[in-house]
Amino acid sequence: MNIKRFKISRWGTLAFLGAFVATQSLRAEETLETLATFTGTNGAYPGYILQDEHGNFYGTTYTGGKYDKGTIFEVPLNQPLQTVISFDGSNGANPISGLVEGPDGNFYGTTHSGGPDGKGTIFCMTSDGKLKTIVAFNGSNGAYPKSGLLLGKDGNFYGTTFAGGAADKGVLFSVTPHGKVTALITFNGANGSNPGGLCCGTDGNFYGTTYKGGAKDLGTAFKYDPDPQFVILISFTGDNGANPQSELSQLSDGNFYGTALNGGKYQKGTVFSLTPQGVLTTVYSFEGPDGANPNSGLIQWSDGYFYFERLWENQWIKASTVQWSGVNFCGTTSTGGEHANGTVFRVTADGSLTTLVSFTGTSGNHLGTIPNSLIPGHDGNLYGTTYYGGKFNKGTVFRLLLHLWLPPAAGENATTFSPPQSFNSP
Repeated sequence: MNIKRFKISRWGTLAFLGAFVATQSLRAEETLETLATFTGTNGAYPGYILQDEHGNFYGTTYTGGKYDKGTIFEVPLNQPLQTVISFDGSNGANPISGLVEGPDGNFYGTTHSGGPDGKGTIFCMTSDGKLKTIVAFNGSNGAYPKSGLLLGKDGNFYGTTFAGGAADKGVLFSVTPHGKVTALITFNGANGSNPGGLCCGTDGNFYGTTYKGGAKDLGTAFKYDPDPQFVILISFTGDNGANPQSELSQLSDGNFYGTALNGGKYQKGTVFSLTPQGVLTTVYSFEGPDGANPNSGLIQWSDGYFYFERLWENQWIKASTVQWSGVNFCGTTSTGGEHANGTVFRVTADGSLTTLVSFTGTSGNHLGTIPNSLIPGHDGNLYGTTYYGGKFNKGTVFRLLLHLWLPPAAGENATTFSPPQSFNSP
């Protein structure tokens, strides 16, 4: 899987769900499907997932599996879930974050605990399912990573640990595929505490957030220049959000968007935008019925258009939807919504929010509790996990189908439409 392609996979292929009917009015509907239910034996409490170039999904669970210390799982396309690895403690335990594919085709990730010192690991899993520990955290080089790895342009991985370092408040590190780890930044409270995931900006710098620390000890957003230079862009104050725990996403307008778990007008979390220069704008404050405590990063549907492949002899088709016009992005809230079990939401850059799904827990139409990841699939639908819920209350993998009935625009030959230059076809 090519990582750049994964990041733009919202434009990928789609098994067409509707039909072009000239008289059909333009509309979109959403349906949630449970693709996998965790039982404990096959894992419990899943984190982030990714999709490879073949359409298969991979992820981790915090506990469960043979030793009850977590797993790596695969959900093959249109097939049941398979447990690939069961962590046993010595090779790591309790992975929280997802996986990333390296330049060698292997998968890399972190475990929150386990390893020789019990403070977590960085591991490599080969394509044939063999696991190798390449870094064991010992406190001085970091401890208890909660976020995943980011593949840099130099072929090395970058990441953070939630604790460890000189002040035991976390580190920002780089690591080679062979396991040479370097602590780049040590967090000390004043410059932030307990960092989350990283993203790479178009300027080549790394951007991220910390859960605590900063002026009010409510978290920060920062920039790291590999030259190196570290800059605090903003300290959260509560009114503008508090305790961000997900990674930032740089969207098409050049700004970064993210979520704060707490704070905002109603103290239930926010969606915010942040310029590369550090100007923060609260896009939306959650109230509770519309969701609360957002906990995932955001993904963007850039321009109100969806692009589909494999219809009418592989010609590209442009289809616009009234509901999704403009700059939209989607995410999840860990609580709130109609059933207080969390939501999937869509919000526009001007602050208009739509709840797409309210999760129903262990029964009902929208199984799951505490959705904690959301990615765009190659087929144009949304995929994610819930930490709890499902039949055994140990989490689920879900697909949010975006059923589209898409008549061609008046006067446009849809079969010969060319995709925009920014689109990279598979």
